[in-house]
Amino acid sequence: MSATARALAARFYEAVNAGDLDPALALLADDVVWHRPPDVPVTGVVEGREKVRRMWAAFTEPLERFEIEPTGYEGDGDRVLARITMRGSAPEGRGDFEFAGAQVFRCEDGRIAEVLEFRTLPEARAALS
Repeated sequence: MSATARALAARFYEAVNAGDLDPALALLADDVVWHRPPDVPVTGVVEGREKVRRMWAAFTEPLERFEIEPTGYEGDGDRVLARITMRGSAPEGRGDFEFAGAQVFRCEDGRIAEVLEFRTLPEARAALS
């Protein structure tokens, strides 16, 4: 497994969980491409660091709490699959949420160039190969 790809993914999650999006975004290439599954909030393909910023803000700003727990990594080279659990709390007593999935990171020149999100591990593994 590429230490760089895994390290970038881990640093991304650490920054997101610290609640400061700027350090997380600094790990992304300017022209990053982020693929969201069709059945989640803010779906579709998002291109460019600033559009990714807006995507994250649209998803996380309304929440009282949000975190991503990486539960394991797979892959090698410039690609790594992260098994994750996302958790959060909606405001005004609308409850907590938790769901598992996977993200595949493709790294290039020391930055995250592409992220593909999946609801299931088999889908993510197929994209990794």
